[in-house]
Amino acid sequence: MGIPGDFDTLILLNKQVGEAEERGDRQFLDGVLASALAFRRADPQGTIVDRKTFLDNVKPGIPRTTEIESVAYLGQKRALVTCVVTIEIDGAQKRFHNLRLFVLTEQEWKLLAWANEAMP
Repeated sequence: MGIPGDFDTLILLNKQVGEAEERGDRQFLDGVLASALAFRRADPQGTIVDRKTFLDNVKPGIPRTTEIESVAYLGQKRALVTCVVTIEIDGAQKRFHNLRLFVLTEQEWKLLAWANEAMP
């Protein structure tokens, strides 16, 4: 099950990812991403970008809330976190389901894969 306190750490880390996106905090995101990343955008094409492209596009964004749905451990060094991110665009609430795969490296959780899709 990973190391003690991981559950709370992963919940906090996922909320901090959303806060960093909102602030456009490239430095924080750079520190939490694994050395390689596959990120699926929520656009209609389901565009997939790598770590560099993701970080190159970080800029301050729309305020958001992150609701953690689940944290599942897959062995001792992998965790799958699902959450719903909600933003407001033109007065309408938009919700996005996020699936995030973390790996434990040197006692730190790093985000290795992230798939995002709009919710109806």
